[in-house]
Amino acid sequence: MSGEIAPRLGKGPETARAESGRAVERRQAILEAVRANGAASVAELAARFDVTYQTIRRDLRTLETQGLLQKGFGGAFASPGVAHHTHDERHATQVAVKRQLVAALEEFLMPGATIFVGLGTTFDSLHEVLARHPGVLIATPNLEVAHSCALKTDATVYVYGGYVRNKDSSVLTLADDSRQRFKFDVALIGTSAIDRDGTVQEFDPMEVDLVRSILPHARQVILVAHDEKFGRRAPHVVTQLGDIDVLITNGDPALRFDNPAILDGVRVIALS
Repeated sequence: MSGEIAPRLGKGPETARAESGRAVERRQAILEAVRANGAASVAELAARFDVTYQTIRRDLRTLETQGLLQKGFGGAFASPGVAHHTHDERHATQVAVKRQLVAALEEFLMPGATIFVGLGTTFDSLHEVLARHPGVLIATPNLEVAHSCALKTDATVYVYGGYVRNKDSSVLTLADDSRQRFKFDVALIGTSAIDRDGTVQEFDPMEVDLVRSILPHARQVILVAHDEKFGRRAPHVVTQLGDIDVLITNGDPALRFDNPAILDGVRVIALS
């Protein structure tokens, strides 16, 4: 494999093969760690695998060359355009909870409203609620939402253009004038992670770029996130909870923050 560790002087082929095999296993473990947490530092990885910083940097360089992650100063991040988990994997988790969370959107979806719907499988059942609200315009980079709403409701559906993320139903949009095309009554967003300081985070910078450009054009911003999103880490900041109007979740989110005052000014709809 290109970029593998060359055999050292005085070591035979058996030793070289063993070192190469360990490098392959280590790089796979590094990739899984970065994708699970969104990022990992060289120091953390070196300590975990009991190798030198130089070895970890070499591993990261190899993985970056393969397009599997992004090297940064002192660490690495999940590569943009690569789904943290595939759509099918995410679709199969917390299905009942996600349906409950989306049902709680009923009061915010007025007939004739203009609505932005963000990425994520949380919104896969949105068409069930929208079917009761005629004349809605949906603008979204979420192909699953676009497909189900176009076929199962009378909503007008606008899809942002760009690249379809591999093994996912998400469009990674390109920056153009379409981002300022609408004034939204409601922006519905999900998230990959909510830190203990109230930072709403995502893994893919292209996904973040669209959402951040949309939020100033929304009269009301609603974050929909099930309880497993709290306490997770991802490298890219979307917004702060203090800038969200409504948080819909399950359980008591106040217990998830170092400072419960983070939720001051945010309407919290907590499903039991």
